[in-house]
Amino acid sequence: MKIKAALLSTLTLLFSTSCVIAQWGDGVNPANAEDVSYAELDNLPDWRGLWFPFFGQVGGGEPNLIGEAKEIYDMHRVRMAEDSTYEVPETTNNCEPDGMPGLMTFPYSLEFLFTPGKVTVIQEALMQVRRIFTDGRALPSRDELDPNYFGYSVGEWDGDTLIVTTIGTQAGQRMSIAGVTNSDEMTITERIYLDPENSDVLNLEFTFEDPKVLAEPWIRTHRFRRDRAWEQIEYICSQNDRHILDAEGQTQVPREIRN
Repeated sequence: MKIKAALLSTLTLLFSTSCVIAQWGDGVNPANAEDVSYAELDNLPDWRGLWFPFFGQVGGGEPNLIGEAKEIYDMHRVRMAEDSTYEVPETTNNCEPDGMPGLMTFPYSLEFLFTPGKVTVIQEALMQVRRIFTDGRALPSRDELDPNYFGYSVGEWDGDTLIVTTIGTQAGQRMSIAGVTNSDEMTITERIYLDPENSDVLNLEFTFEDPKVLAEPWIRTHRFRRDRAWEQIEYICSQNDRHILDAEGQTQVPREIRN
């Protein structure tokens, strides 16, 4: 068994290494290069501290859905109107990450870390981590990516505004509203910037494009308030997961509470 375990570990390492070589050739990716300048970070806006969403301050229009996406969304709306306890089944019900764009709008704090060529976003909920590459790399093609929760994000600074493009999110994740989920062709464009009138307010503008789901681009806006005193703490969903889900993904009351 030890030999098999060692062989499996070696194969995993070789596979991981081959993926890196396939992506970067014989070089080092720009964000990890030796000749980076931390001094350049002084020119970026101050996003330190934790950012908490303003509840009830979500703007933008409604999605113009098409095809199966519209049928599914309408079905959920009918069920919610008929039954106030009905829940749209989602990944978070099983302690899975909400993915993108949910990571950015979950009702817990966000923290942004600036390093040369990269912005790292830490979401308190489930301790989710997202990486936005700002080192000038091109966005890969969808065929090069293995779809995942957060996709692949490339950003650039336009003055004090961070503009981010994300592709490669796995299909079936919430697209801003419960009951609306993305396909494998979704593209998310974000504009993130401090409010011109209050530097302790952060604005986030989403533009969703998905030819299998949306008839036209869909824009949603969010606002966050800064807190410089608090720190994030551990959030381990599975340590206190009391969701009991039936076959339709509906939360059931735990037996000890029913009794």
